[in-house]
Amino acid sequence: MELRKTTVHRVAEAVLQGEITAHQLIDITLKNCGVLNEGLNIFTAVAGVDASEQARAVDQKIKQGKKLPLAGIPVVVKDDLCYGVLPTSLGSSAFSEFISPVTATAVERLMDAGAVVIGKTNLDDMGQGSTTLSSPRGATANPWQAERTAGSAGAAAVATGICMLAVESDSGGALRQGASHCGVAGLRPTTGRVSRYGLNAHCSSFARVGVTAFSCENISGVLDIISGFDERDAATAVCRDGIQENIKAPGSEDITIGYPVTVFDFLEPELREVFEQARDEFAGHGYKIKEIELGLLREGLQAYYVIALAEASSSHARFDGIRFGKTGAADNLHNMYFQSRAEILGQEARRRSIFGTFLLGKGNYGRYYRQASKIWQMVRWEFEGALKDCDLLMLPTSKNLPRPLQGQSSFLDQWSDDLFCAPVSLSGLPALTIPAGQIEQHPVGMQLVGPPFSEKTLLNVGSASEHKN
Repeated sequence: MELRKTTVHRVAEAVLQGEITAHQLIDITLKNCGVLNEGLNIFTAVAGVDASEQARAVDQKIKQGKKLPLAGIPVVVKDDLCYGVLPTSLGSSAFSEFISPVTATAVERLMDAGAVVIGKTNLDDMGQGSTTLSSPRGATANPWQAERTAGSAGAAAVATGICMLAVESDSGGALRQGASHCGVAGLRPTTGRVSRYGLNAHCSSFARVGVTAFSCENISGVLDIISGFDERDAATAVCRDGIQENIKAPGSEDITIGYPVTVFDFLEPELREVFEQARDEFAGHGYKIKEIELGLLREGLQAYYVIALAEASSSHARFDGIRFGKTGAADNLHNMYFQSRAEILGQEARRRSIFGTFLLGKGNYGRYYRQASKIWQMVRWEFEGALKDCDLLMLPTSKNLPRPLQGQSSFLDQWSDDLFCAPVSLSGLPALTIPAGQIEQHPVGMQLVGPPFSEKTLLNVGSASEHKN
């Protein structure tokens, strides 16, 4: 059974009907993991025996008459989300053997529905980045062009067909950019829709738990399962009385897509051509295209990094070798802190901690952080204003192709890759990345952004686009 050519629903139905057992499916999947991981560096840990035991438990529940909507579906989990069986490294070599006492809510809900976790996926230093280039385990290669980064190891796992779903975090755009670079679909949900319990976030204001899959239909199949109120995450209080879905009529003639013309001026000509063609295809399918203005993307990117760095500084303070992390060998307290933090935090995490501490320092809080907070609100207003006249917005996901595995790029260049994703994170709105086209046989993705709780509209439009292409 080739997982990329089918859907979550069809595979789960095959398991429920006895056409294949969950154990057989997972056994095949685990064999593929070893072969593909060797060249791509996707996993930090593979479940192995535990995944087989999970699959047998699923088969047993099916024999008992239970209807599991995700029976036997292989899932990978990004390694900043806790899973109580495999190590949760957080992107640090100091935590390579840390087994969390809890499992993230989103992962729990998938497992309760019959999904099987087959492994944890690679990520940047303490989860900070959108390339995996700063990972202590080395970068994850792109399945389309192995000399380039995948952006997201979960997206690479989905693109290769190792798994059907990847549960991933997204702060400044890692999930969305990974989906774009690997030619798959990735959803960052509305703030509060999916519980963040069990996510080790470096900036809690923007970190969300989302899903990457080979198609929008597969994401639709799990969205309701992972959504909803969780008493362990206060942000999900918006779902306490149920989710008020913002669903637009399915007909394309009823949907207006906002096209921010000047935004595409940031792109190289070949990338801009891809999005102009995608716009024309939407128009050809009957969608109304409305030109709009989004003038605060660069300011939004800067505001995002000021706030994210400040929160990273605060978040990293607990990793001192006493409260959390491996204790470094030293003859005094000062050296112990120095050795411990040097071992726990990589170069990127240390950089963000230092910058964040500076930004929160005396005289700098009002000059930088307070101003960034004002821009944060202005960005929210700008997106809200744009969506008053449009049902969805169309944006690029990344301003360039994925970065090469070899060669140097400055941290400022890497941060600038978040130009189109970070402002959406500030808005708190749901965003779906879907394939838009190709450049030299390399996939390029675009974002569709909608009002709060419009995920199903986004997925309907994205799914229709996939089928028509």
